[in-house]
Amino acid sequence: MPLAPVNGIELFYEERGESRDGGPPLILLHGLACGRRMWARQMRRYARRWRVIAYDMRGHGRSSAPDDPAAYSAAHLAQDFAGLLDHLRIERASLVGFSMGGGPSIALALAQPKRVASLVLADVGSGADNPWMTTRLAEAWIEHAARGGKPAMVEDMLRGDFFKTYARRSPWARRHMAALICQNPLHGITFTLAGVVAKRKPLFRMKGALARLRVPTLVLAGARDFVCHKAARLLADTIPGALEARIEGAGHMAPLEAPDAFDAAVEGFLGGMSRTG
Repeated sequence: MPLAPVNGIELFYEERGESRDGGPPLILLHGLACGRRMWARQMRRYARRWRVIAYDMRGHGRSSAPDDPAAYSAAHLAQDFAGLLDHLRIERASLVGFSMGGGPSIALALAQPKRVASLVLADVGSGADNPWMTTRLAEAWIEHAARGGKPAMVEDMLRGDFFKTYARRSPWARRHMAALICQNPLHGITFTLAGVVAKRKPLFRMKGALARLRVPTLVLAGARDFVCHKAARLLADTIPGALEARIEGAGHMAPLEAPDAFDAAVEGFLGGMSRTG
């Protein structure tokens, strides 16, 4: 079992491929309630060119889900990620952080910039201009879980701005999104909502730190990801030298809604990084 003992818990990870040019491995960090399985298509495709790794964050998938709500915070996720790289003896990596996965990615790039070869921030920073809205949404999902368990929480999530564009695409897409959410332990998601999402520091209060980033960065977002539009612009305008791209027709779940366009943007950016050394 690919389990990494990290930070007092175990993280489940999946690894494929080898970097053809000897470059750094590629790490994929998932969003809230999605788990590493959201990257199934990308794992197959990216493994043709790179050593690629995806893992379940604490409270998600097959990783540990502590019973103590105090064990869930942005700091825990960042420390877990750094510990996973240490466990795998990865000195330097390229990162693709999607939605909530942008937090640990940015934290590593700020704390240990030499460990980050390049950074893709995809649909990151939702509700940056209105943190109250994000907190209220997290509280609503927790309330649904308390009243009706996982089915009630999932049903409400699929109606929300994060997941609805993908869920409404087809019956298959709705079942797929529901299955991704359902794979996670209920308490792991509710504790993550309470300890990470509801308490997240707004991006507008991080402008000073973001301006100090010296890592090649691509800011990527679905053109219909309205909860991240202002955040994407803030990231692109604040991180020195950052590039920005929009995925036409996609909402928040851009890697699932428009995988070909998403992958082309990521591969083009990473390919450019390898050509420039």
